[in-house]
Amino acid sequence: MFKIHRCEQRSQEWDDLRAGRITASIAKKLVTPTGKASSTYRGEIGRIVAEAMGWQPPEFFQKSYWMERGIDLEPEARGMFQMQTGLVMEEVGFLSHETWAAGASPDGINENLKEGLELKCPKPSTHVSWLSEFDKSGKVPSEHLPQCHFSLAVTGWDKWHFMSYHEEAPDLIAVVERNEFTELMEKQLAKFTKELMQTKAILSGE
Repeated sequence: MFKIHRCEQRSQEWDDLRAGRITASIAKKLVTPTGKASSTYRGEIGRIVAEAMGWQPPEFFQKSYWMERGIDLEPEARGMFQMQTGLVMEEVGFLSHETWAAGASPDGINENLKEGLELKCPKPSTHVSWLSEFDKSGKVPSEHLPQCHFSLAVTGWDKWHFMSYHEEAPDLIAVVERNEFTELMEKQLAKFTKELMQTKAILSGE
């Protein structure tokens, strides 16, 4: 169903693998954090096709200070997650679905257990807010549910771990399990892929 690419994230190979696919980072354009189908993915179809035709350069996220800091802290956070849970998570570059035009860049996977990991090392104020909300609800921050369920959809696995990390604060560790949110994400991914193929066919005159 999907292929594991053991390359370095943010490398040229990684960029090439992501090209032409919708990725977990924009999963909320398929399904909103509240679990509703979204049509905003259609803008991504236009972008992907236009980039493939060479009509516009690839769009890149502008990294903020806190995003750069989060990337730097990832190895430390992964080590802490493994120490606290006893789960070994392998670093891989990309997971590409073999049918849908979709893929994810996990922060770790355990192929034997069929489980993955999403790490966040946010701004301290954000981490505190998430901890407070988690203490009340016991749930992953809603804005990251689409990303986790997208990864479950791409892999077909049943469990994805989430961790928010700050080196001087308690950790937030939670689990996202396959449910109706995942099923809706799968339907949206199939719909996205079909519409992407139809758009490509129109431009090629097929």
